[in-house]
Amino acid sequence: MKFTAAFVAIAAFAVSQVSANASIVRQYNALGATDQGALHTCLDNYRWDNWDGQDCGGRGWFKGSHKYKSPTDCYDACAGLLVQAINQGASDVECDDFEGSARCWMGFH
Repeated sequence: MKFTAAFVAIAAFAVSQVSANASIVRQYNALGATDQGALHTCLDNYRWDNWDGQDCGGRGWFKGSHKYKSPTDCYDACAGLLVQAINQGASDVECDDFEGSARCWMGFH
């Protein structure tokens, strides 16, 4: 019960952090079963551990940028959208965020 309450609080915070410039550019929900709990844990850890190209929760995670100022800002912009995608059963998803001509992307496949 405590875990569920904590998870809901974290998910609500993440959803509130969606950037107006961030959007899901790709989402597939039919490429195999996903462990939503594991993917949420991976996403929570991804903010601080900038591990591009690593596997976690049965999926390969990625994060990159072009002229973007901060990987943490990218996470803050996209985390809420990725939470929503995970909750919808996404097995392959990418979020992009734009700040002027700068772009970042993150997600898993």
